[in-house]
Amino acid sequence: MPTELSTHGWPQPERQARWAEAINDTYFPLSLEFAAEQPFDGHLQRWSTPSTPLSLSRLRSSQLGYSRSKAHIGQDTDAFYLVTVPSRSEVHFEQDGHPLSCRPGGFIVERGDAPYRFHYRAENDLWVLKLPERALKANLLGHKRYTRHCFDASQGLGRIFVEQLDLCARHFDASPAAARHLLLEQASATLLLALQQDERVLGSEGSNLSTLHLTRVEHYVLQNLGDPDLSPQAVATACGLSLRYLHKLFSITPYTLGEWVRQQRLEAVHRQLRDPYCHLSIGQLAFRWGFADQAQFTRAFRQRYGCTAREVRAARAH
Repeated sequence: MPTELSTHGWPQPERQARWAEAINDTYFPLSLEFAAEQPFDGHLQRWSTPSTPLSLSRLRSSQLGYSRSKAHIGQDTDAFYLVTVPSRSEVHFEQDGHPLSCRPGGFIVERGDAPYRFHYRAENDLWVLKLPERALKANLLGHKRYTRHCFDASQGLGRIFVEQLDLCARHFDASPAAARHLLLEQASATLLLALQQDERVLGSEGSNLSTLHLTRVEHYVLQNLGDPDLSPQAVATACGLSLRYLHKLFSITPYTLGEWVRQQRLEAVHRQLRDPYCHLSIGQLAFRWGFADQAQFTRAFRQRYGCTAREVRAARAH
């Protein structure tokens, strides 16, 4: 069953404080601004599992405003992003000096590692996917640009993403406990694809030629991740860049090209190890995702996850 709470039955004088506490527990520290002299109603459901930091929630409430400050951010131990899908009324969001509005039929990305303001002026019904910053940072080069747009949820991958959120909520309890994380991770994977393919991000004011090249490199690497010969020179040649310029591009990211490729491969193996329907051996998975040297894979996996691949696979049964 999802974690669920409702203001129904709460005394009106207690509702604001109790709702604020629930919001902070579900997402991260925020300040809430309630409509003056109006009764407040809210209903919150949350789907999560210990095997993944991802979580999904459905938030229905009266008019409300949320804000995140540097003081709030200082309380965090881990950085998270929120992806919000309004389905009843328009939401308004501002971060890094970029205001935007999002009507039903769209969705927005909110960075938890920077201050922002978010509000809606009428009763609303929101899907909210919470995911760790590293999930975006590891898969989207220049990930901070994605908070500047309202993305289309009415067609294509955006619509599939939102439909997956609904399916996740409806089938979560009926799914085997060891497989529930897959519902959340599949929605997250579709989200990443939807963001990667949005052409407005490439043409945004904050984008430049370097970002365009990085995006092309990103797509090529992800399409050829299983190739053990995916060297920097091969990437540079395929993308029409010099090897020197390719390395210079990655100097503006948190990783070198080699580090980022290795991280993507490890994430792919880790994801399949936790899939109860994947029956490939650990060696086969490592080779499938481009690790030609089993000993190198074993060392890299333990360094990244603090445990062995065998331990991850064994844990999925619990």
